[in-house]
Amino acid sequence: MKANLKEMSIDELKDYKEKLVKDYRIFRFNKLMGQLENTLKIRETRREIARVNTILREYELGIRKENKEK
Repeated sequence: MKANLKEMSIDELKDYKEKLVKDYRIFRFNKLMGQLENTLKIRETRREIARVNTILREYELGIRKENKEK
């Protein structure tokens, strides 16, 4: 599930975050319905969203610079 976040562009990070949020909602719903076998997925997804948010915030603050080499 983990992607190499440091090599992703800002647009890729935003798209990845949207996918993670969608997956997180699905996992929560499935857990509520009793259909989720691996409940650890919820925690992993939530933490991955936090990682993406942290990197996006670093770009906003100028702590991290985007590579123009791609």
